Amino acid sequence: MAGHEVERRALLTPVLLLLLAERRDHGYELVQRLGAFGWEEAESAHVYRLLRGMEKCGEVTSQWCASGSGPARRVYAITPQGAMDLALWFVRLGELHSTLHLFLERYVQLEDVGGGDEPPHHSGHGDYIRRMRR
Repeated sequence: MAGHEVERRALLTPVLLLLLAERRDHGYELVQRLGAFGWEEAESAHVYRLLRGMEKCGEVTSQWCASGSGPARRVYAITPQGAMDLALWFVRLGELHSTLHLFLERYVQLEDVGGGDEPPHHSGHGDYIRRMRR
């Protein structure tokens, strides 16, 4: 697994907490909702392992709920401990956002990325920074 994928997978926990803070849900729907965060093809087995671990840590609870169509489903909900952990993630990710934003701004200001006489190859990145500022 590439380094950036390991980093992105580490963000699954706070994203799942956020989704559960928005509303209770069962695992399959949580996997579907991860698509909005760029995980269109999230591994459901990994998500369920995370949810079980989060339940052991007291961040979420789950219970079986009867379904009008099909078998009963395990529905997950955030706990007060999970809400506190989500608030901590908000602070940590806000700090990281500031660092990343500064990095991206300074990168697009570089005149020579490669160290040679070639012009920088990041002309499209300025558009990305402008979109981030909105």
